[in-house]
Order: sequence, then C-alpha cells, then structure tokens
Amino acid sequence: MKLLSYLLFICGSQGIFGFTSSSSSGSASIGADSTSTFLAGRTQTQLFAFTQNKKLYLDDGHRLAYDIYRCNSEDLVLFLPNLSDGRFSTASSNVEDWCERNRSNFICADWFGRGGSSGKLMDATISRWTGDTISLMDEVSPVSKAVFVGKGVGLWVAVLVALKRPDLVRGIVGLGGDPDFTEELLWKSLPEETKEKIMKEGFMEVEWGNKGKVYPITSSLIEDGRKNLVLSGGPESLDITCPVRLLHSLEDEEVPPSTSLRLAQAIKSNNCVIFLNKYGMSTPYRALKQVMDFSRNIQAQDFS
Repeated sequence: MKLLSYLLFICGSQGIFGFTSSSSSGSASIGADSTSTFLAGRTQTQLFAFTQNKKLYLDDGHRLAYDIYRCNSEDLVLFLPNLSDGRFSTASSNVEDWCERNRSNFICADWFGRGGSSGKLMDATISRWTGDTISLMDEVSPVSKAVFVGKGVGLWVAVLVALKRPDLVRGIVGLGGDPDFTEELLWKSLPEETKEKIMKEGFMEVEWGNKGKVYPITSSLIEDGRKNLVLSGGPESLDITCPVRLLHSLEDEEVPPSTSLRLAQAIKSNNCVIFLNKYGMSTPYRALKQVMDFSRNIQAQDFS
C-alpha cells in the first residue's frame, strides 16, 4: 500500500487541502472548413488560431463536433466535459484561456448524442465516449500525447483512455470527477420505482443532487457503466503512472470528495495530488502547470 502524506494550504477563502501519494479505433475523417476561424496572431516562428465547430467523421457515419486551438507547441490539453455542459462551459473556457496564455494546443468536443455531435441519446455510453475520445486523439491531435482535463464524467473517460491507450495520455486533471457515478452514486440512491421505469422504458430524466439539476439517464448508460467500473479494485488497482491532479469541492452535493480520494488510492501513480476547496471549484491553472511541468521532467514549483 502507498505511503500517504497530507499537506494543508490556506489562501484566504480559497482554502485548499492537498493529498499526495509518495512511495481500437479505425480511421476517421475530418470535415470541411469550420464555421468560424479566429486568427489570434502570427510571427515568423509561430502561428496560432482558434477554430470552432469542426467535425470529425467516424467510420460508422457519426460525427463529433469539436473546437481546437492550435499553436506551434508540443503541449496539448484535451478537455472532456461533464454530462450536462457540453463543450461550451465556464470550465472549458477557463482551460482554453490557460492554453492560449501558456502556448499549449487545446481540443474540446461534444459527446456522442450531445450538443453538436450526432447520435441518439439511447446509444450514448461510457464505452462509446471512450472510443470516440481515442479516435479524436488519433485523428485530430497535433501531437502524440495530451494532458486530459476531465470534468464530471469526463474524468471517468480520461481514466479509461489512460488504461486502454496510455500512449495518448501525458497527465490527468480531474474537476469534480465522478467515475463509477452511474452505479455508486446514482443507481444506489434511486427509489425502486424509478429504477424499474428506467430499465423498462429505457430512459428517464432524473433529478440528482440538492440543486435541482436534471440528467437524462438511460438503461444503456447504466448497463454499460457496470462494464467500466474503476473504483472497485482497491488500492493501486489502476495501472496509471502519469501525473494526476484531482480538484474537488467540499460542498459538492452530487459527487462526494471521497470519490476523488478513492480514485487517488486506486491509481498506481506516485505523482498524485488532490485539492479540496471548501467553497466551489477553483480554476485548474496550478494543477495544469504542475502536470505539464512534471510530464516534461521539470521540477514543479514547491507547494507554498
């Protein structure tokens, strides 16, 4: 078992608690010119531009809608959104802004069955999203590896990609991640009549948490989720060795902070840190910098 150490960071109202541990997709095609391209700047040595609403056409005829920021850098951040937001959210905008200011490429796509991507919600599953994410990296990525930033279900997908294709994952940053949420958090909390309706009718909008958010839940999502559980194997059961940073809010009413603690214990990486904010979710800037620095074999700045 890992030797665990704890660090406490206090920064005004943004108190942060740190947890450290020591010790197949086929070919796809990219669509035509995007609906909007913004040239950010150009010099003799670099060109950088943000392009929205591009399409990646998959072998089964479906398409993924994605945005990409390109610059002449070996760094790439792939943002994987949560179930409700899609690729347009405050979190994705914050990460894209960080990439612009730190000369990193950036990609963010809508999930299959959501937003601008094609597909029926009934066919949207964790396995499908994981496979599509691998296709996105294989076909669109300007570099071979990315730092995966996953919010909510996006972290679950990032973990699965790291297990299936570690050659694509340079590091992982989780924002209120909820791996195994379909079984551990959602299914166990639902009344029996709701469970029966989901499995019989195949779909139901479910209110989850104390803030009244409604999520579309399908029987296929529940059944497929059971095939992709990552928290049930125990300590160091996940063969993931890249740098990992997990951000979570102590006031999260949907996903308890213990989910991030369990994931940190399950991951083999010795370079794993959790930040717990008392109020709200902090921006992932420091976590991104640490993962980038460590993955370049550069000593990251000491916590202080």
